[in-house]
Amino acid sequence: MEEGMVKTFFIIVNNQASNGLKADVWQNIRTRLDSRKISYIFRKTKQVGNAKSLTKRYVSHLTKEEADETVVIVIGGDGTLTEVLNGIKETPYKHVPLAFIPIGENNGFAQGIGIASNPMTALDQILSATEPVYYDIGEYTETTHQSHGYFFNDFGIGLDAFVISLNSQAHKHKRLQKLLNKFHLKFLAYMVSAFEALINQESFSATIRIGEKYEFFKHVAFVNVANHPYFDNGIVLSPTANVNDHKLDLLIADNLGFFKFIILAISIYFKKQLKLPYLHHYKSDQIHLIINSLEFGQIDGEEIGNGYFDIFYKTSQYPFWMNISSVPPAKRR
Repeated sequence: MEEGMVKTFFIIVNNQASNGLKADVWQNIRTRLDSRKISYIFRKTKQVGNAKSLTKRYVSHLTKEEADETVVIVIGGDGTLTEVLNGIKETPYKHVPLAFIPIGENNGFAQGIGIASNPMTALDQILSATEPVYYDIGEYTETTHQSHGYFFNDFGIGLDAFVISLNSQAHKHKRLQKLLNKFHLKFLAYMVSAFEALINQESFSATIRIGEKYEFFKHVAFVNVANHPYFDNGIVLSPTANVNDHKLDLLIADNLGFFKFIILAISIYFKKQLKLPYLHHYKSDQIHLIINSLEFGQIDGEEIGNGYFDIFYKTSQYPFWMNISSVPPAKRR
């Protein structure tokens, strides 16, 4: 950080990210900050939802001058990052810059914008920043339950959300998944759960509106609204999604049987899925989606339970306090 760029960091630390396997990261970061005499305040999360409330409480009590000199750093996974964003958005200071040090199992947003996977290298990207950089985020308004919020990665309904629900529970494929992950076959581990979800989930109807045009689908397996390409475990689900194009990518899988699922899985592996006739792709800055059956939902890899959906999506931009280009691409992995 350059001389004269006086900033106070408010740091949210989720030591339980990656099942607590990276709990020593915070101590290393703290040592680096202390050695450089950088001003910071930190809070550790204790449970899901805690990051949002801790951030909201802290930012709400800042003065305007203090808010202008504050950067919120998230040390955790995508779920923690999303909680913090939504906490800030519920304060009078809705655009306090964010920074992210990814230590979760699925760090899709970090991949999407080029944040280093090594925590100390990501810290270097933060400390070398001198001004905020803006990236697209997703925004949604759900009229059925009168809910409103923001997301970095994606909002999924159906098969992908069902998979996340399965992965949050102990089930019969857990040992197989661990074995596949051990040999760096995360894609196959995900497909194990996706296949289980496919055979247990009934298809559903969906209506979408893009601009003035309506589309109707009767046998949907999943709907996914994405802000960038990366999905669970580094899978590229929406290859044309981009955090800088001010649009969201919508994917709808219709009439997805067993053989089509196998073809879809192979196509996703080779990033050729958009050529499939039963995978419908749209790109827009505003999307309206209606689902009149009870379906699983997920936001940025976190379950939101079952529900009916009458939901509007749009993009907005948010400031990040990170100098991504300060670290060459080869050193971000």
